[in-house]
Amino acid sequence: MPGLRTASSLFFALLVSGCASMDKDECRQADWYGIGLEDGARGRPVERLGDHRRACAKHNVTPDTKRYLAGRNEGLRSFCTHARGFSEGRAGHAYAAACPDPANFLAGYQRGRELHELQRRLGEVDKEIARIKTALKEGLSNPRTRATEIERLEALTRESEQLESRIQQFR
Repeated sequence: MPGLRTASSLFFALLVSGCASMDKDECRQADWYGIGLEDGARGRPVERLGDHRRACAKHNVTPDTKRYLAGRNEGLRSFCTHARGFSEGRAGHAYAAACPDPANFLAGYQRGRELHELQRRLGEVDKEIARIKTALKEGLSNPRTRATEIERLEALTRESEQLESRIQQFR
């Protein structure tokens, strides 16, 4: 059990340390423009500055709001694009409403989310197809259950083909 206790302690320490956005050294040596640039490029909401402010207040450091916002606005230029929106949507990430003019980003994001949902559904369908095939191979003694499962397999196979076809349209 000592290994488990050590692993639990390490996990808890990482969890607690992960709550602060910045540590003492980061606060004292902060390049607020660079931090804003990185947060903007990651599409983080402006409230992220509040996280930095709270973390650094513990070390008597106040963020340079003007430099942070200038960097964040520059970073948002690389984030708030159609391509990045598509990428974020495809990955299933939530949109934090960070873009000042979101139309282009959201057009890509919606398309990416559509692809994400198609792929998610295809995974569910394929898993159900595999389950039914296994049940059929192992043998279903009730003829009605077997007939129902065969019908379901046929319907899911058609759905899988349709989903794959729709996914191919994104390539």
